[in-house]
Amino acid sequence: MIDKYLHATSRKIVNTPKLVSFTQMKKQNLTVVRSLLKEQRLKRFLELSGNIYPDLVKVFYTNLQFNGDTLNSRVKGVDIVITNYV
Repeated sequence: MIDKYLHATSRKIVNTPKLVSFTQMKKQNLTVVRSLLKEQRLKRFLELSGNIYPDLVKVFYTNLQFNGDTLNSRVKGVDIVITNYV
């Protein structure tokens, strides 16, 4: 059973995250895209930087379940619930 789990999860590739620079978008005159991202409240999220833990991301997506409008996962014993509000 554990071999099947390891095989299934080891094939998943975690992409390196990309950062968005709103200052650079302004310089390139991408004001429409910039305003859409701001309107969707994604500016802060897209500008995040810091430590990245690909193994934890892999565990998050491996355990991800959809329950109606809610996403549920469990990482290192911590339940993670993501709703539309979040």
